[in-house]
Amino acid sequence: MMNKRDFLKSGATAMAAGAGTTATLAAVRPSLGDATGLASWRAHVGQRFEVDGHAVTLASAEAAGRPGAEQFSLRFEGPLPAGIGDGLHRLSAATGAAMTLYLARTPQGLRADFCRLQA
Repeated sequence: MMNKRDFLKSGATAMAAGAGTTATLAAVRPSLGDATGLASWRAHVGQRFEVDGHAVTLASAEAAGRPGAEQFSLRFEGPLPAGIGDGLHRLSAATGAAMTLYLARTPQGLRADFCRLQA
């Protein structure tokens, strides 16, 4: 189990998402990257991704609704080897875009949580 101090030292800032886009209005899915908000991720629900070389599908992107912040969770589903657990992992989209995210293991696959504070 990872404690809070180790979590912060291991690059928890990779979880923070930047400004989002209004993906639902675009005919083309927005690209994913460091400046990705909930709307961008929602446009990719159902899309295949690879986590450290293993295929998963983005099953949901759900808001956690808190005043003063954009908080949301992503749920990836798919069979994974036992060696993929909680920690920083390389997530690659079918489009070739790749990023490092902190992913938590769940019974169905993996979960990523984001919080973008607003001034």
